[in-house]
Amino acid sequence: MRGNRNRRVIGVYSGTALVISTMIGTGIFTTTGLMVEMGARSGDILLAWLLGGLLALCGALCYGELGANMPESGAEYYYISRVLHPSLGFLSGWVSLIVGFSAPIAAASMAMHIYVAQVFSDWPVRLMAVVTILIFSVLHAYDLRLGARVQMALALLKIILIISFIAGVFITGPRPQIEVVTAITPDFWFTSSYAVILVFIAFAYAGWNAAAYIGAEIINAGKNLPRALLLGTLTVTALYILVNFAYLSAVPTEHLAGVESVANTVSIALWGTTGGTLISLLIAFGLVSTVSAMIIAGPRVSEAMAKDSLFPRALAQLNQQGVPSLAVFLQALIATVIALTATFGALLIYIGFTLNIFAALAVFTVFRTRKKGISSIRVCRGYPLTPLVFLIFTIWMTVWSIKSQPLSTLSGLGTLVIGYLIYLVYTYRMKKGSA
Repeated sequence: MRGNRNRRVIGVYSGTALVISTMIGTGIFTTTGLMVEMGARSGDILLAWLLGGLLALCGALCYGELGANMPESGAEYYYISRVLHPSLGFLSGWVSLIVGFSAPIAAASMAMHIYVAQVFSDWPVRLMAVVTILIFSVLHAYDLRLGARVQMALALLKIILIISFIAGVFITGPRPQIEVVTAITPDFWFTSSYAVILVFIAFAYAGWNAAAYIGAEIINAGKNLPRALLLGTLTVTALYILVNFAYLSAVPTEHLAGVESVANTVSIALWGTTGGTLISLLIAFGLVSTVSAMIIAGPRVSEAMAKDSLFPRALAQLNQQGVPSLAVFLQALIATVIALTATFGALLIYIGFTLNIFAALAVFTVFRTRKKGISSIRVCRGYPLTPLVFLIFTIWMTVWSIKSQPLSTLSGLGTLVIGYLIYLVYTYRMKKGSA
């Protein structure tokens, strides 16, 4: 197999940039308006973003320990298949291919061009989303070192843009009021609507585990992989809370109800049409790094599964630069189909619900690795409380999302059924071939 030279070329800062870029995507710019529409007040919204950050941090601590002790690519697929059962690992890998990366790549690309369409009314959103996916797939199918440099630059620019937006709101907007934080409805926290809101939040925080997908390509993964996960998660949590505080301080909460392009609405309210136009274009540019980061991470799952003969072996083939280029292009094909056919709103629940299941299973493996003595490097601070908190909240969100959004969750369950049937076919062929 070509490209078998040392692949560990990603340092802690590049890994952190990957996490930040993957996390800061469509969610922070689109979901706050949906929360208001579902009945959340400003304090409820800020609490939800804080809870989401704490859950992501719990998950990052658990994945950090798993990745430090099993520094291979594939994340959930690798951890679950090695520690729990190959069939569950296969399903997690199948879900990662379709739901974990291809669908979010499509969603981020669509969101990017939805913001451009705020400026150019006849902008072909779906077509340009496909063009964006293809351009970055070609880039990252070529060379990881080059891709990592591009990703680092894009992540830095994204952070600068977000901090500039926050500063601009606080400097030019109305003085923040304490009511933004204290406007809460405790009874609302225990409703199905708030559970669904947390599913939206989970989608916005998705990506805190990004560095775990490229474990085989991280230098000194035992130390740098957990550091990248934690640094990226903490940075994004702080930015998310500040951005939402800026949103809710700038305009009355009710003006955001049902608004998908929240940052654009806030910008127009503060700086007029010109300001809204500029911010929309800057946000669209910032979402480029999200698309780019997921295109890097996703194919490593297909590669890991192909190595185990659960996907076509060609997907594990590396080019001269050590990149699984065929896996990159397979992901691009699936993301393109989704971008051309799916609606943005339906993708949110579908993605959040399905990913929660396997994130919970991966976190559960921490108990098994500790029991089996596999976790010689202890990263998960607060064990066993840390994984328990993650599991309890994830199960609660999953149950309520099934009750309140049955059609979207049925799509997720349908994905699992198809994946299991494929697993049965592959295992049958493997047994027949060895007979």
